[in-house]
Amino acid sequence: MRLDGRIALVTGSSRGIGAGIARRLAADGAKVVLHASRSIEAAEAVAAEIRAGGGSAAIVQGELTDPEAAVRVVHDAFALNGALDILVCNAGAPKSGPIEDLDAAAIDAHLALNLRAPMLQVIAFSKLTRSEHGRVVLISSASAAHPVGGAALYSASKAGAEAFFRSAAQELGARGITLNAVQPGMTVTRALPDPGIAEKVANWTALRRVGAPADIADIVAFLASDDARWLTGTILPATGGMITSTTNVLNKA
Repeated sequence: MRLDGRIALVTGSSRGIGAGIARRLAADGAKVVLHASRSIEAAEAVAAEIRAGGGSAAIVQGELTDPEAAVRVVHDAFALNGALDILVCNAGAPKSGPIEDLDAAAIDAHLALNLRAPMLQVIAFSKLTRSEHGRVVLISSASAAHPVGGAALYSASKAGAEAFFRSAAQELGARGITLNAVQPGMTVTRALPDPGIAEKVANWTALRRVGAPADIADIVAFLASDDARWLTGTILPATGGMITSTTNVLNKA
C-alpha cells in the first residue's frame, strides 16, 4: 500500500479526520497537500509534524463554499508538483439541526460545501490529472444511509455527493480513475461535552468502541492505493459494525 511518488490533496485537513488522513498518506510515501479554509495555523502544525517524520507536506487555502475557490484549490495543489494523483474530499459542513430551524441560507451553505464543492473538485481533478493511478475518495457519513434526527439536510447533502461519485465512477473508469466513498460512524476527533455518548454508541457497535481518525485514515489509504484498483463506485460503511438503531442514541444526545 505504498504511495511513493503520488501527489495527494486532502481537503479540510487541518484537524480531525482530514489531518489523520493526511498523516497516513504521507506515512505511505505520498506528497501531501493539506487544505485549510481560512486560518492555516492548524494546517501548518500538521504539515510540520509530517515533515518532522520525513514526509512531504504543502498547504493550499480556500473557502470551499465559494465555487471559484473550490476549483482553485485543486489547481493550486496540482501546480505545486505539476501533478495530482489522489483527491480526498473530506471538508464538510457539520450536523445541520432540526427541520424547523432550517432556512434557504442553511440549505445553500450545506449544499455548497457538502455537495457542490466535491462535484466541482472532481471535475477539476478529472481535467488536470494525467495519473494512471487516479484515486478520488469522498468522506461521507453513515447518516447518508441511515436516518438521524437533526441531520436531515446534512444527510441529504452527503447522499447527493455519494450519488454523484457513483455515476462519475462510470464515466472516469475508462481512464483508470476510481471514485469511492467512506461513511464514518461516530468518530471522536475532540473531547466530547458528554463522554457518556461515546459509551452508549460503543455498546451498539460490534467492535464495542467508537471510531478514531486513524480508523478512517487507514481505509482511505487503502482506497488510494493500487491494492484498491478493482474498487470503484463503492460506498464503504466505516462504523465498526454499528447497528442502525444507534441513531436513536444520537438523536437524543
